[in-house]
Amino acid sequence: MNLSELEMKRVALMTMLLFLISVTETIKGEGVYDESLDFSESRELNRSFSLTFGEDTLAIKPKWFVPSYLKLQYAGLIGFASAGIGYDFTPRYEGTLYFGVLSRTFGGSSVNVQTLSYKSSWKLFKQHFRGGFVPKAGFSLNWGYTNNTFNKLPSYYPNKYYFQNKLHLAPFYGAEWQINTKGVLSGIGIYAEVSTLDAYLLEFIRTKYVTIDKIWNLCVGLSLYLD
Repeated sequence: MNLSELEMKRVALMTMLLFLISVTETIKGEGVYDESLDFSESRELNRSFSLTFGEDTLAIKPKWFVPSYLKLQYAGLIGFASAGIGYDFTPRYEGTLYFGVLSRTFGGSSVNVQTLSYKSSWKLFKQHFRGGFVPKAGFSLNWGYTNNTFNKLPSYYPNKYYFQNKLHLAPFYGAEWQINTKGVLSGIGIYAEVSTLDAYLLEFIRTKYVTIDKIWNLCVGLSLYLD
């Protein structure tokens, strides 16, 4: 059965919406669990660690604002390169604050763009898969600043001529491969994500020139999990 272009867009949009809604619900997955790779509990906000001096042990509980992990990312709609700090608020929900840059030095762009982004990420399963593979999904709220970004369309443009380009909602899905380590870091992770912007989704829905394969962006990154 052949679907019209409009029907294909509706199916794709409904699929993405259902996928994002499912992220916020309790998703029950079986998977193959490997306890040796599950270090998420040590990274929650109430985590603590101990120092031993001879026969004495000193328990230290860091302040709540000490991050659970650091992130380094390439691409992903928040600049050519970005860095972030994040927290494990629950065993399945992570919040990360990024700062990204795009410039002549970073990305070879003639326009300098700085982006501040807060990413909400959910682990899709309660348990890690064997090998430390962790599927994730969620959305980012991106605030961009450059010489041609605006919250409200300037008066010299016709009404609804452009979509505002300063604040964007960016849904994403991806996965991370996590490895336990010893020392200052409790683990490292290598991740890849596919994301898009609300403006791209809008153009995909209302025009025939933007296709579903044109609106996605790939990023790769490194996670450094702290004790």
